[in-house]
Amino acid sequence: MPPGDGGHLDDVLSAYLDDELAPAARHEAEAHLAACAACRTELDDVAAARRAIRVLPVHSAPRPLIGAGTGPPESRAWAPRSGPAGDPAGRRRRLAWAAVAAAAAVVAVLLPRDPDVEPKLPSLADSHAATASVTGDPLSQLAPIAVPVRFGP
Repeated sequence: MPPGDGGHLDDVLSAYLDDELAPAARHEAEAHLAACAACRTELDDVAAARRAIRVLPVHSAPRPLIGAGTGPPESRAWAPRSGPAGDPAGRRRRLAWAAVAAAAAVVAVLLPRDPDVEPKLPSLADSHAATASVTGDPLSQLAPIAVPVRFGP
């Protein structure tokens, strides 16, 4: 169980509360908690925060989050959204998405597929591997591409 930056449990406290620690790590955490008042205080604070969150009431959304169709959500899950005929907001939204899709298609078509880079990396790596291999074994061909450096007079 690695302690935090200051020798405290920090993130391990959450795993301790969730009973996710291995037995040896749990034993270490309990030994640390017995000796460290700061970690015991933090453990109590984290446990109190969890209890406070668990007692919060659950509210339903005041209105549908997606679409304005009628009927139960299951019946319209995969159906296209329909609105009143001539819905200007829906039409603008569809036109905006169509414009974004068209712009993305134009960019994808106009981008170069293979940029021209000299020297070509595969040929450079192959020529280096051929000259770097002293014994002809494949491992010495993995020598890094570098410039030899000498130190001294």
